[in-house]
Amino acid sequence: MKVHLRVFVEIENLGKVMNSLSKSGVTGFYIVEYKGISPQEWEGFNIKEDPESAIAIIKDHAQEAVQVCSVMDEENVEETIAEIRSALENERYTIIEIPIRRIIVNKGDSE
Repeated sequence: MKVHLRVFVEIENLGKVMNSLSKSGVTGFYIVEYKGISPQEWEGFNIKEDPESAIAIIKDHAQEAVQVCSVMDEENVEETIAEIRSALENERYTIIEIPIRRIIVNKGDSE
């Protein structure tokens, strides 16, 4: 079975995650940049329910972060997670492991 592994990390730790993935044999990954607020930072906020207020709060208080994603064989996941945990031992991170039921790749019309 294939697994979609997602690692959420502060942007300054991107290199550590990329090196960990490479060290554990991952040959490909992609990143998604985002701005986020952790639940601890969000606690106590009371926002007007108009979109402009919500966006302003996120722009003012959110931290830049990145999600590093890779699709890998299930048997390689534990080794990869151990490598990431070691590299990010004193850093904030979140790892999500999502089983993949199917992958469909359409290469288009190639002549």
